[in-house]
Amino acid sequence: MPSNILKELDLSSPGLLGALPKADLTLLASGAVVFGVQRLVPSYDDTWYKAIKKPTWTPPNWVFPAVWIPLKVLQSVSLWLVLKQAESRRELLLPVSLFGLHLFLGNWWNVVFFGRQKMEESTKWMGAFWLSIAGSIASFAQVSPLAAALFAPTQVWVTVAAKLNWDIVKLNTKQQ
Repeated sequence: MPSNILKELDLSSPGLLGALPKADLTLLASGAVVFGVQRLVPSYDDTWYKAIKKPTWTPPNWVFPAVWIPLKVLQSVSLWLVLKQAESRRELLLPVSLFGLHLFLGNWWNVVFFGRQKMEESTKWMGAFWLSIAGSIASFAQVSPLAAALFAPTQVWVTVAAKLNWDIVKLNTKQQ
């Protein structure tokens, strides 16, 4: 009986199932880039991070991957939409460049903050990271407003992360 039901489903219809994007190599490549680039950052011993002063509002450690994983999925789909909807390679230059910059700066912030343990210096990189996301969203909006909207939650989370970064620096900087 279930096969009769499946035969009646028209997946090409404009209904909900028909509206879902079909997976393709560009989508898979977008996900591979977004999730793969973050793997370039080595893991760090968290002993240092556990020992520094943090504001009372610091989320528990499990929250960070719980937030970043869905954000990376949204970023992957966002990049895919831009790649699919751009009308020319020239139209891709700025959005893809800014997106790549945001990936690099996010990784570099991790290296500076966790790897080198340079809290004050990390705030400058966090600011650059935040700006690269804002620029990516603005450039994505020119190609696909939906792509920009899907990328926007990353900006919100990085704003929270920037405030956390700033508060940690203030709590751990010796007054002179």
